[in-house]
Amino acid sequence: MNKYKNFMDDGLTADWLRDNGIAVQTFGTTHIRLLQAQQQAHALLTQHSNLLTQSQRTTLETFQHQMAHKNTRIKLKPTAANPILNISSKINRQLFKQHRHLAQAQH
Repeated sequence: MNKYKNFMDDGLTADWLRDNGIAVQTFGTTHIRLLQAQQQAHALLTQHSNLLTQSQRTTLETFQHQMAHKNTRIKLKPTAANPILNISSKINRQLFKQHRHLAQAQH
C-alpha cells in the first residue's frame, strides 16, 4: 500500500510541476532561482499576458526557451532569473493596484 501511495504522490507532484511550467526531469539539477523564474514566466505568459509589454513578453519567452534546452539551461547562472522576477514583481504590483481599485469601488 505504501509503494502505491508513493507512486500516486510522485504522479501528482509531476503533474503539478508540469502545470507550473517546470520540467520534472530537470527539477533536481536546476538552481532554485531559475526554477522560480521559470514558474513565474509560465504563470505570466498563461494568466496575465494582457498586462505584458512586447519586450516583457519577448524576455519571458526567451527565458522559457533557454530553460527548455539542456545546453542553454546548464549555462544559465542564477542571476539570469533576476529580469524575470523583476517583471513578475511589476505585474504583481499592477494586479494589486487593480484589486485595490475594485475593492474601493465596492465600498
